[in-house]
Amino acid sequence: MMDKVLTDPRKLLAIDLKNKGINIDEICVPNRVYLLADDIFDYMVSLDCGEYRFPIGGKLWVLKDNPMIGFIKSMMCSPAIATQAEDLIACGVKELIHVGYAGGLQKNMNPGDIVITEGAYNDTAVARLYGFDYNFIESSSELSAELVKTMKVHQIMVSCGKTWTTDAGYHETVGQVLSYRNKAALCVEMEGVGLFTIAKYRECAASAIYIISDVFGDEEWLLGCSGEAIPNAVRAVLGVIA
Repeated sequence: MMDKVLTDPRKLLAIDLKNKGINIDEICVPNRVYLLADDIFDYMVSLDCGEYRFPIGGKLWVLKDNPMIGFIKSMMCSPAIATQAEDLIACGVKELIHVGYAGGLQKNMNPGDIVITEGAYNDTAVARLYGFDYNFIESSSELSAELVKTMKVHQIMVSCGKTWTTDAGYHETVGQVLSYRNKAALCVEMEGVGLFTIAKYRECAASAIYIISDVFGDEEWLLGCSGEAIPNAVRAVLGVIA
């Protein structure tokens, strides 16, 4: 018999929002929310295509031309983005899409490449704690396919495949990298499994778009900080969203 979960996110949010003068039953949140990594979020705000609307999971913005699409600065790592996803879903969000950076694992990858995930190899604790003690956690196949199609319509080249989520960003060993490379993981990131686990648990759709920031060579990471490949990729992805 499964132990009873003690915390109801919606009840806690209702109290928090009430203290801010907001009735949780009267707000209309976007159906789809993009969770954007730090500077990606900052660039999105600079486009002046959205406005801050709700204090949920942080500061939730909505597009001026389409209030059913929102965006928010994403939390970092699986436990944090899992909590953020819980809050957003509790208020009625139906689709969550993370847009962040990842390290490329395959030798033919380059900084600025764009990956849309089919799910992630699980190297975290979050999935097990929610009852999904699996080696691989899928994203929403329909949502991922939609993202691929949309990018192609806008003539943006993307790869679609598996990723690897780890909670230990500074403890990726050569052995691990080569192992996940052999399992056809395209890149490594820190949020996928946390997000996809909550989506499954709460029956929500979730996927992710990753921009490759660095690529593993034979023995070390080759950083892609210089040049315009990464900023160009960010602008391309956000141009589609906006």
